[in-house]
Amino acid sequence: MKKRLRTLWVPLVITTLVAGCGGDDTMEPEPPAVEPPPNLSGTYDLQSVTQSGLTLGAPPAMGTFVVSQTSSSGDTASGTMSYNVSIPDFGIMLADEGTYTIRTDGSWQQNGTEVQALGTYTLAGNVLTVMVTEPAVAVSTTVWRRQ
Repeated sequence: MKKRLRTLWVPLVITTLVAGCGGDDTMEPEPPAVEPPPNLSGTYDLQSVTQSGLTLGAPPAMGTFVVSQTSSSGDTASGTMSYNVSIPDFGIMLADEGTYTIRTDGSWQQNGTEVQALGTYTLAGNVLTVMVTEPAVAVSTTVWRRQ
């Protein structure tokens, strides 16, 4: 009789253990927290500008870029920006102000009074690099150092 109970008991215990291990768990794990983009707020001095294959450093290129983050949600941040760039040797003076939007994937969108542009950005320490890829007339790379 003991052998018969053991014969019935062992499969029951095994079935119970198997059913209790990783059965139909309906709770989804929490998604990982979204990493926000960096806060770019600050005043930056122009380090270099590259356009049409020509790179100029400071001097002769000079400029200031002022960025102020006003909101951040999930993987997106936005705010206001203004810049001025002058290259006296070439008679070039550029200035714009408006808004920007950045994402953690490195994308950059600028809606200025003079230029609406798309591109990418990187921030390494206090060095901000903005690479404009659209529109074609504004394609450039500017490197700025936060003061």
